[in-house]
Amino acid sequence: MAALSVSAKHIIGGEMIYEYLGKGSSPNTNKYKITLKLFRDRNSPADAAAMPINVFIGIFDNDNMRQFPSAGKYYDVVKTNEEEVTVNPLPDCISNPPSLRYHTGLYILTVELPENSKGFTASYQTCCRISPLTNVNTFGGNGTGSTYSTTIPSIDDNSPQFRTSIDAICGGKPFTLDFSASDKDKDSLVYTFTDAYDGGSFQNASNGNPAPPPYSSAPYQPGYSGQNPLGKDAMIDSQTGIISGTAPDIGRYVVAVVVKSYSNGKLINEHIKDFIVNVTNCDFAGARLNPRPVSCDGFDVTFSNDDYSPLNKTFYWEFGDPSTGTLDTSTLASPKHVYSEPGEYIYKLVVNRGQQCSDSAIQKIKVYPGFFPEFDVDGKCINSSIHFIDKSTTNYGTVDSWSWKFGDPATQGDTSKIKGPVYVYEKAGSFTVELQVTSTMGCNKNITKIVDIVEKPTFSVTNDTLICNIDDLQLNANGNGKIVWSPNYNVNDVNSFNPMVNPKVPTTYYATLFESPGCVATDSVRVDVVSRVSINAGKDTTICLTDTIRLNTISNALHYSWSNALSLDDAESKNPFAKPEATTTYTVTGSIGKCSATDRVTVNAVPYPNANAGGDTAICASESYQLNVTGGSLYSWSPTVFLDNSSIPNPVTTPGESVQYIIEVKDILGCPKPVFDTIRILVEKLVADAGPRDTSIVMNQPLQLNATGAETFTWSPSKGLNNPNIGNPVALLSESQQYILKISSTAGCTAYDTIDVRVYKIKPGLYVPNAFTPDGDGLNDIFRPVMVGMRSLKYFRVYNRAGLLVYSTSVQNKGWDGKFQGRPQDSGVFVWMVEGEDYLGNIVSEKGSVMLVR
Repeated sequence: MAALSVSAKHIIGGEMIYEYLGKGSSPNTNKYKITLKLFRDRNSPADAAAMPINVFIGIFDNDNMRQFPSAGKYYDVVKTNEEEVTVNPLPDCISNPPSLRYHTGLYILTVELPENSKGFTASYQTCCRISPLTNVNTFGGNGTGSTYSTTIPSIDDNSPQFRTSIDAICGGKPFTLDFSASDKDKDSLVYTFTDAYDGGSFQNASNGNPAPPPYSSAPYQPGYSGQNPLGKDAMIDSQTGIISGTAPDIGRYVVAVVVKSYSNGKLINEHIKDFIVNVTNCDFAGARLNPRPVSCDGFDVTFSNDDYSPLNKTFYWEFGDPSTGTLDTSTLASPKHVYSEPGEYIYKLVVNRGQQCSDSAIQKIKVYPGFFPEFDVDGKCINSSIHFIDKSTTNYGTVDSWSWKFGDPATQGDTSKIKGPVYVYEKAGSFTVELQVTSTMGCNKNITKIVDIVEKPTFSVTNDTLICNIDDLQLNANGNGKIVWSPNYNVNDVNSFNPMVNPKVPTTYYATLFESPGCVATDSVRVDVVSRVSINAGKDTTICLTDTIRLNTISNALHYSWSNALSLDDAESKNPFAKPEATTTYTVTGSIGKCSATDRVTVNAVPYPNANAGGDTAICASESYQLNVTGGSLYSWSPTVFLDNSSIPNPVTTPGESVQYIIEVKDILGCPKPVFDTIRILVEKLVADAGPRDTSIVMNQPLQLNATGAETFTWSPSKGLNNPNIGNPVALLSESQQYILKISSTAGCTAYDTIDVRVYKIKPGLYVPNAFTPDGDGLNDIFRPVMVGMRSLKYFRVYNRAGLLVYSTSVQNKGWDGKFQGRPQDSGVFVWMVEGEDYLGNIVSEKGSVMLVR
């Protein structure tokens, strides 16, 4: 067996044929020549496999599907010949013509087969077709495989043979493709599209033993199938095998055709060829006039060339309407022509007239304007007959067919072909009804309407009502159809939508609407009858002036009329809202028809009490304050905290903190609602702060004092101070001194604090102790420098005996607690360094050692 490349992509089509050579050399055998034709594109990608040197053909007994001559035994057939595929003439003036270079490999096997009842099947399988493909799935780029087979019947027969030629096909252009065949036996041949077979289990181009039939179809992409391999605009002539139409978009398409051979009307055999058709981006000029429907809307018709090639440079139209004179022709690409009268016309298009690449086409058009589809619907209830009435009209010919779709999703039987059908809907809803009508002149139009189907017809009657026994009443019903009222008691017309009634006792009248057969609705109205009107406007009452009150009338009347209407929100309401500006008496009259009654009610409007708790005030802490409110008669203070009495107008409060009191004031004049006022007592708590309790300086060092806590400050004694009446005076002392600070607020509150200033009669410096005991007893726990006469601390650092920095700070009065990284250090000697600036600006540096004692 010869080795083949496993790159797969190589085969673009093939067929297998057989010829009957006569009786075999052994009894009860027949001799056949089986020829496999494989097609390969010479323009295949570089990784495509070459034409196979040899192939494996398997033969299977159709009686039992066993392989012949024995299980697993195939025929290794060497390539006999290789031929070029004939390229049919290209269209005139084609641009960007495709390169069509195909060759055919011929593999011929002569074999003797025993006679049987169902014949034999010879097969060859491989993977894979060239890819990518447009209409068949290529499974990640490898391309689906192929099976080429032939069925040899049990009679003496020769299979048809397809022509081996190819045509150029341009995307979107008219085309023809020759799949015709010849038959040595002169059988009758019938052609159809069919499924191409896949390659079974084959995964590469290496030879292998083929599988027995049946064979599965190639996996077509959505929108394509074996019966529709080139899209909706391509078809095959069943008598000639010529495929024609409008080509699909650019791409590669697998096309398989089966030719069925008949002898004396009896099917002899079926023979298949499949081929990958290459649709390219070539182009050529052309005139194409697809059939157009009848013009049923007007005499003006717009024309266009259905071939959109840019090679179509000029256009010449003849509309077949000579009575329009010079208007019967046009050189526009998409002209409009107004025909002179109704009728049938032959029109013609010539593109590139008088040029080398010219083409022409003719077509027929019918002009019969004035076709109007229309229909009405009678009925709208479920489970009743809905009549659909055709009202379509035409100016020419007659309406000759009707196709109804009633839009009922519950069934597929919601259609009709008669003019005036009846349909029954079983559920309520909105249904889209479509009518398609045609005329004898060829017009064809659709109309759709939304038809609303309800459970019962829309129907309503007068609301329940009340009348006086001396009155007449007109009832009112709304609906379409016929109506019947019952009972027939004091009704002037039981078939009127607006009858007059005058019952003397309470009566319920029922109205039944008959809109259409089976479409019925019923409603009722209760007419209560009284002999008189009863009315009670309610008890007199008192409200607070500016308030609103609802007047609660109890009555059986239907209509009301109030006096003093300016202070009412609705003078015709049974229970209006009143807002009187003074004591007011309202009179109400209630009526039922000709019967009426009257009553009155008085509303007293009393002013609200005038509460005044006074203005907000401020007091000093621990002081008392007497509250005092005016207006009203009854009092309640809240909160009650700090008050000696919360129910009098002038309680005394001794608040420990600022507080806001709310006073509720009532009176006994008739206004039932309280009035509120508020007063805020602000308690001033002064806290004097003269600065650090003890401060050390050197003699004649200026000391800036800083006091806080109020707006007014007094220092005493004034000795050494530049100003004793400000918060931040400067002290210049030669000996120690204690200052007393007094602060005052605008409310007259005061507070005191002291500061001791210790004066050292030494020069400014940094004084550092030589030992400390960080044992947590509060004595000598922190190691820090004492700053005397110093303005700032630049740094204070402590090192252990290994030279490791264990503490550092630049903040005055901060110091080391004897720990490093959170761990207490052992007893021992540590080295320190310190540097600062004195109040004169001099830099002072010191260093030494300290003993840490545990």
